[in-house]
Amino acid sequence: MANLETRRLDRDGLEDRSYGRFGRAWSYIRQRGLLEPVRLVRRHGLGASVGFVLRNLRYILADLLARKWDRQHDVDTAGSIQLGGLDVVGPHRGKGNEAVCTSPRTFDFIMRSLPRDLQDYTFIDIGSGKSRTLLLASRYPFASIIGVEFARELVEIAESNITRFRDPSQKCRALSVVQADAAAYEFPEAPLVVYFYNPFSKDVFDIVLENLVSSLERRPRDCFIVYGSSSHRAIDWARPAIREAGIFTELPVPPMPHFLDAIRTVDYAVFQFRPVA
Repeated sequence: MANLETRRLDRDGLEDRSYGRFGRAWSYIRQRGLLEPVRLVRRHGLGASVGFVLRNLRYILADLLARKWDRQHDVDTAGSIQLGGLDVVGPHRGKGNEAVCTSPRTFDFIMRSLPRDLQDYTFIDIGSGKSRTLLLASRYPFASIIGVEFARELVEIAESNITRFRDPSQKCRALSVVQADAAAYEFPEAPLVVYFYNPFSKDVFDIVLENLVSSLERRPRDCFIVYGSSSHRAIDWARPAIREAGIFTELPVPPMPHFLDAIRTVDYAVFQFRPVA
């Protein structure tokens, strides 16, 4: 009989925890007894219990929509990929968060806060996972798009996705993925849009941010930072860290709606560096 520790591997042999939520719940009930849901409601209250069920239903729906998007575009970007068993570069294996994808509607909403004229900008996704955000960005007219990812397996999947991706709205085809520790990555000397979707812990983010600031001070050019998080409350420390760098202005942005294709609603902030003429 399956238990709560069972690992579900996807077709590439990666541990993907987006599978089997109903199965894990049923296994838990079978182990604890059919009255366990009643005990949980009494322990946590009806409101908290209903909220838990609704969050899981939302997760399942968003995952189904993510896999539908993958089938439509002949790619593999969905899932909640755990990093523990992957072949990574650099010393920060334990600092990375699971690889999950940004939903299309979430990404398009964020993009409304950026300039429409993007043809001179390089888009960089720090912690690019299986490449969903890179593919979404390719529907905008960036000069080039780069993913930075420290796990070899995810880089290989991303490269395959980039080759196979087909979308009539694609405007940028200069896509690439670099296998690198983000803390050691050197930013290209071009106008930048740097995207973070809560890829790692604050101590690693601080190093990456310091490297970006140093790059902009050596070679001033336009730069936007987009930081989004839907768990760990990372936005609560990322936003002040970017402000305290002293060279970025936070732009006013509207709150993120509750999109059905998003596992959770993303809290996000957009910052701009503009060199003095």
